Amino acid sequence: MSRPLKIQTFSVYSSTTLVLLLLGAMCALLLSAHSLSDHLRRNMKMSVVVSSRIDEAEVLKFQKQLEKQKYVAGTEYISGAQILEEQKKELGCDPVEFLGYNPYEPSIDLALKNEYAHPDSMARIEQQLLKDKRVSQVVYHREIIEIVNDNIRKIAIALFAMMILLTLISWSLIGNAVRLAIYSRRFLLHTMKLVGASWGFIRRPFILHNLRIGLLSGLLADALLGAIFYLLMQHEPAVITMLPPLYLAATAVAVLLFGVIMTVSCAYISVEQFLRMRGNDLYFI
Repeated sequence: MSRPLKIQTFSVYSSTTLVLLLLGAMCALLLSAHSLSDHLRRNMKMSVVVSSRIDEAEVLKFQKQLEKQKYVAGTEYISGAQILEEQKKELGCDPVEFLGYNPYEPSIDLALKNEYAHPDSMARIEQQLLKDKRVSQVVYHREIIEIVNDNIRKIAIALFAMMILLTLISWSLIGNAVRLAIYSRRFLLHTMKLVGASWGFIRRPFILHNLRIGLLSGLLADALLGAIFYLLMQHEPAVITMLPPLYLAATAVAVLLFGVIMTVSCAYISVEQFLRMRGNDLYFI
């Protein structure tokens, strides 16, 4: 292989790898935003305050009934005595000494499933719960939930738009790199066409060559992404909660598939373009 051809091949590999690396980082960022959204929604809880007139056995029975509801991911029972002890520590005094009774009613904290952790759904759940005579009130931070959901939606839209833009830019960059590599052999394509070779036969080596470029560049980009994530996890272990192994695997597969699809499709389009040109036109491009 001649020196110019080696430099050209290296340029295609390096540019494709860098583009896939950037695209993989954006994909991981989008998945981490989705993971953050799930994490925040899992921590959105509703506190169902139960009337103090209900005995503990009935409250526990009510808790089991709530656990069977389709919108409940989990429950936690907090007795009035537990709440009283927490308030003693925070206030530095015993409210019972002033009031003569425990003013705190028992409650059941509900962890909602992701699809129900929205203001509208939670409002409907609240109305449903308040119809039960055992429920004194339902407490949750509606304003905070609305802000969180609104911000999550804005971030997701912004990241998705950036992903689309980056995909178009990546397609253009990889397409130009592949086209330049094939451009230097345009006269060879024309010669093969003149001696009667079928277009499929002419395309095959170029497609296989670029398939190899896509695979190797994708694997190299995955290796670089893996090294970056490993260093991040060494510095900040909490990263693993935002990018679990399943998301990392999905990112790696997406990068590899995108690399193959991009290089092969660009090779096909470029070869097809040169094959359709007349011999004289090849001198003027």
